[in-house]
Amino acid sequence: MRALRQLERQLVDFIAGHEHGLCVLDGEPAQLPWVYAALQRLDATSSDVFLPFPHAFASSDAYAGTIAEGLLATAREVAGDAQLELPRACIDPRRTAVERVRAALEFGRAQMLAPGAGSPRLVVVLVPLTVEDEDAAAAFVRGLVTAPAGWPPWFHRMRIFLHARRCSFAELPRFVGSMAVDLSPAALQASVVEEAQDPDAPPQRRAEALLQAAALDAVSGRHEAAVVGYRQVHAWADHAKSPVLAALALHGIGDVAYARRDMLEALAWYERALVPASSTGAALVMLIVTQSLARLYFELDRRADAETFYDGAQRLAMVVPDATSHAQALQWRGRLQELRGAVDDAATSYLAAARVAREHEHSALLDELRPRLHASVLRVSEPLRRELAAFLGGGQ
Repeated sequence: MRALRQLERQLVDFIAGHEHGLCVLDGEPAQLPWVYAALQRLDATSSDVFLPFPHAFASSDAYAGTIAEGLLATAREVAGDAQLELPRACIDPRRTAVERVRAALEFGRAQMLAPGAGSPRLVVVLVPLTVEDEDAAAAFVRGLVTAPAGWPPWFHRMRIFLHARRCSFAELPRFVGSMAVDLSPAALQASVVEEAQDPDAPPQRRAEALLQAAALDAVSGRHEAAVVGYRQVHAWADHAKSPVLAALALHGIGDVAYARRDMLEALAWYERALVPASSTGAALVMLIVTQSLARLYFELDRRADAETFYDGAQRLAMVVPDATSHAQALQWRGRLQELRGAVDDAATSYLAAARVAREHEHSALLDELRPRLHASVLRVSEPLRRELAAFLGGGQ
C-alpha cells in the first residue's frame, strides 16, 4: 500500500538522517500499531539496534522503570554478562523519570554499540500503545523533547521516536523533528485508489491496490463497491494467471456475502476460492480460505466438513506460522470431536491448543481452554488423564 510505503520511507529518512535525533510522531493513537509494524519490517533488514517500548504507560516512573529493565536485559544479552547492572543514575529515585531514562539510554548505547563512525545506531521507540494518564505521558514526552541537548547531543548515535500532537509544542528544539502520521481509513482509501488508478504503476501493484481498496470498501459497509472491485481483481488475476490474487478476490466476495448473512452464497464463493488457493503453494492464502470454510461449515451444522477443515487449518497455521490461528483451530477441532463423542480425541486437541497458547503466552486463550481441560480429566483414558493432570498441576 502506497501510504505504508511512504511511511516506511519517512522512517528510514529520519533514522538515516543527521539533522534530528528525536522524532515526534504526530498522529492518532489508534494508528501507532502501523508505525510499530513498519519499524519491525525495517528492523528485519537493518544493522541498527531497534528497541521498541509499546508497554502501557501508567505513570512516568513506571514507564521509566520498564525502559531501564528492557535496556538492561538487552545489554546483558549483547555483553553475554548476566551480572551486568544498571548505573545508579538509571534508577536513582531522587532523579526525575526523564533524567533516569536519559541515563538508561546512554548506558544502553555504550553497551550495545561498538565505537566508530560506521557502527549501527540505537533506534528507540518510546511510544506506549496504551496510556492511562494522558497528562503524565504528555509531560514525560515534553521533558525529553525540551531537555538540553548538550554537545555532542546526549542522544548522539541514537534515534528516538516519541508520540505527541505537534500542536503541543509552540516550537521544537533544534535537534527534534516531527512526522505527521495519517493512516486513517479515509487516507488509506485515497492511497489505494490513487495507486490503483496510476497508469505508471506496474499492473501487479495496481491489482493489489484494487484488492486493498475493495477490502476497505467491504470493511466500511460499501458492499456493492467492494464486490465490483473484487470482480475486477479476479478478472485481472484470471488473465494474468495469478492464483493468489484470484483466491483473495473470490474470498473477498465470499466475505461480503457473509457480512450480508447470505451463508449459502458465501459458502459458494469460499469453495470457489479454494481452487486457486490450492494451486498457489502459499500456506497463508490457504489458511485464510480454510479458516473461513471451517467456520461456515460449523455454522451450517456440517460438522464433519468443519472438523476436517479445522484440522487442515491447524496444520497450515504451523507452516505459516501463526500461533493464534493454530491454537484456535485445535480448540475448534476439539469442540467438534467432543460433539461427536470422541472424548479422548477432543481432550488431545484441547491439550495441544493449550500447549501452543502457553508457549506463546496467549493467556486469554489459555483461560478459555482451562475449564475444558479440567472437565476432560474426569472422562478420558488413564494415560491421557495423567498428561492433563501434569499440565494443569504445573500451574498452567
